[in-house]
Amino acid sequence: MLQKFALAFKTKTIEFFAEEEEDEDAAAGEGGVLAGQRVLVLKPDPQSPGSPVGGDVGNGSASGEEAAVAAALATTSSFQAAYLHLQAAHSPFLPEAAAAADALAVSHLRRLSELKRLASDAAEDGSLTAHLEDQVRENQALLRSFDAVVNRLQAALDAKDAAAASLRWELAALADGNARLAGRLDRALAPQPGAGGGDALGAMLSASVFDSVLRDALRVAHRFTRALAELLRCAGWDLADAAAAAYPGIAYSKHGHCRYALLSRVCLSMFDGFDSYQFGGTSDAAALEGIELAVRRNESLQQFIEHSDADPMELMSSSPDCEFSQFCDRKYKQLIHPGIESSLFGNPDCRSLPVMATAGPLYELFITMASSIWTLHRLAWAYDPAVGIFQVSRGTDYSSVYMESIVRPKAFSASKEVGKTVRPKVGFTVVPGFRLGGTVIQCRVYLES
Repeated sequence: MLQKFALAFKTKTIEFFAEEEEDEDAAAGEGGVLAGQRVLVLKPDPQSPGSPVGGDVGNGSASGEEAAVAAALATTSSFQAAYLHLQAAHSPFLPEAAAAADALAVSHLRRLSELKRLASDAAEDGSLTAHLEDQVRENQALLRSFDAVVNRLQAALDAKDAAAASLRWELAALADGNARLAGRLDRALAPQPGAGGGDALGAMLSASVFDSVLRDALRVAHRFTRALAELLRCAGWDLADAAAAAYPGIAYSKHGHCRYALLSRVCLSMFDGFDSYQFGGTSDAAALEGIELAVRRNESLQQFIEHSDADPMELMSSSPDCEFSQFCDRKYKQLIHPGIESSLFGNPDCRSLPVMATAGPLYELFITMASSIWTLHRLAWAYDPAVGIFQVSRGTDYSSVYMESIVRPKAFSASKEVGKTVRPKVGFTVVPGFRLGGTVIQCRVYLES
């Protein structure tokens, strides 16, 4: 590019002498030039016969070269200014100004490098202007692509804003509904005018409340039983043999129904001692002596509320000597047979709850099940009278008043033999039943086929 610049403005030296002495004296008087001195005059190259003249110089490749030269000179001036700013930023040293001036100087250097490359390409194809126009068109195409991307992103942003507005509206509607339900609950729990606290407590402790908490506890018991059965199968146990050992002689209508025997052992073991105030503890008789009914009910209800809000896993780790931790330890020893412990955990001599922690999810399910049943027990002793528990033995005639079949059969119609009706017989109790005053929650049984 510098070579082209030199060719465009190349000059040559013409040597001449003054012919008249007067002209020499005048020149000496005006410019201080001595007589006989050689004068150098810079003149541009004469135009060749084939070169363009006048306005034709700005056409074709010459105009492109002039544009490149002008761009190079402007970029050089800009670089010089940026470099001066960079020097000024060092005394005193201003980090941000120095960084900005450095970035600007680097950008100008890159621009000069790009102009050099364009000039080289133009020297080969003879059309710098066409190359620049191609770059302009390419940049315009990129701008159109960027506009399309921006429009698409803006549309997606508008859709997200609309979805967020819809979710905010739904959240406000749910909050309003929760506020109305909270108000209704507060009005339902508020004592009636002229009524004492005991009446309000009795209004809250209905049979439906107990049945709801019971269903939650049974759902957790079902999940624990399924996890335990899966572990037993993986350990090589035959569930049919285990069910026959628990309830020998039972004829199951389906092969898979043997899992109800395992569920029965889990539920009956966990609910054993439910009718005692300490849930099977050694101090049941002493605990009830001297405790008034109102105090016992309020204390049980308070424990029910506190334990419902607590995290059972955290409670086990933070308070290993509390009543709930002792309850879990008792139920573990009662539920997990030494043979099962040896198969699953490989430590039949320890017989303590922390051994189950090696099973991971099974331990968490056991603690969750124990917590739900413990919570149900605290609620049961807040009633007046306390909730009772019952179960039926094998061979008992099925009664739809006190019992519910765990398997929903197509029909358990009574058969007739020699003129008398024969009812189905109970094989074993799966889930015990409960009595709340005059209300009975049916026990769930498996009927022999």
